[in-house]
Amino acid sequence: QPCTGTLEAFQQLIIEIAAYYNMWGEYQDNLVCKVGDLQPTLIPMQVTVKGCPIFLKMAGPKAEPPIIRYSSSPRFGTHVSGGSPVLRRVQLNNPSPFDIRLDLEVYNQEQGDEKLLDLLMFFGDPFPLKDMDGNEAASSGSPSKSEVVLKLDQTAIPYSDSKKEEISSQEPTTEKLVSVVMRTHEGVLADSPYSITPRQIVVPGGGSRDVYISFTPWVLPETETERRCEGFILGFVSLDDKLTRTVPNKVHRSQGYEGPQLRVDLEGCLRHPLLKVETDHDRGMVFYSVASALLPAKPLLGVLTDSVMTQSLKLINCTKVPLYFRLLLSTPFSLFSTDPKKITQTSHSKKEGREQQPQYVLYPQQNMLVKVSFHTTLELLRYQHLPDTQLLPGFQVLQLENGERKLKFNQNLVIEHHNHTTQV
Repeated sequence: QPCTGTLEAFQQLIIEIAAYYNMWGEYQDNLVCKVGDLQPTLIPMQVTVKGCPIFLKMAGPKAEPPIIRYSSSPRFGTHVSGGSPVLRRVQLNNPSPFDIRLDLEVYNQEQGDEKLLDLLMFFGDPFPLKDMDGNEAASSGSPSKSEVVLKLDQTAIPYSDSKKEEISSQEPTTEKLVSVVMRTHEGVLADSPYSITPRQIVVPGGGSRDVYISFTPWVLPETETERRCEGFILGFVSLDDKLTRTVPNKVHRSQGYEGPQLRVDLEGCLRHPLLKVETDHDRGMVFYSVASALLPAKPLLGVLTDSVMTQSLKLINCTKVPLYFRLLLSTPFSLFSTDPKKITQTSHSKKEGREQQPQYVLYPQQNMLVKVSFHTTLELLRYQHLPDTQLLPGFQVLQLENGERKLKFNQNLVIEHHNHTTQV
């Protein structure tokens, strides 16, 4: 501005030129300046736009899987080692007027990785168009609609011979057979613990598409208490419409490894499931019972079949994630929780006999009181006369100097977590 006016004698006038854009590329044109009947003066202009127009957007019904918010480092949070996969829905938004194809790759950032450069070699197109099954789509060889329009427009405009030669020299006569790319090494191409579906997607101009990012927790070795899983996703842009990709003498947009890239950083943390156990005594839970406990206060009523002694322990979840677990204990011990709200049946143990045990859940910083009982029964007294092959694990017969016998039962309360690891 202004686009027209009068220039007084010895006057200087500043003209402001604004460029509006929502697509990357190299743009060039001529500003035509006409003064009266003089020959027009051409002022060349050139603008280079960098960056990927695709961005993430948080939207969607609450009933659907949660969407990652756009940030420099979307976090999956802390999860249990070897736990169930965590799924996030990401909406890709395209504010430009053109359809953009994205080829998405996942990379892990590993500690101690000293590699500096990646040298990549490709035969043919590094990012070919694929069908629904993920196979490379066959090229028909016929020109697209944009190619036909481009050829018609070129013949309709009266170019000079020099301009025709310039245009023809810019058009590639042969396709690239081999491509070599050298780039800075930032991560290792991987499909675990992060993965994305689909790997190739076309985001329509002015529209959006959804992709799903999955985080599958690894199984940590026992020597490692915690591991941070850092990675990122790179989206390589492609324009399947050739007229969108290149307009002779006007616009050129690079793509693939040479074009702008969409980057989404990922972060998660893995920890072992661990419950804190608190008992009334430091030595654990010890029960003392005598056979006379089966004798009732009124002997005429007969002998009791069961005498029960009960103690309590507290389980505390000191981690940052919900813990799902089962409590395993066998005869002559039994247990039950005082809080039935913490019982859930979302999964079952595959081990024989353990599917009858209820599954509990403790959320971060929650605790649960568990009652553990020891049962003295008539059948238990007969164990001292059984052969060793029929004895319960942890059973011992202690012979005292005065001729008395004591029966000793040793057991560990086993906490079986959702990822099938155990805590004793």
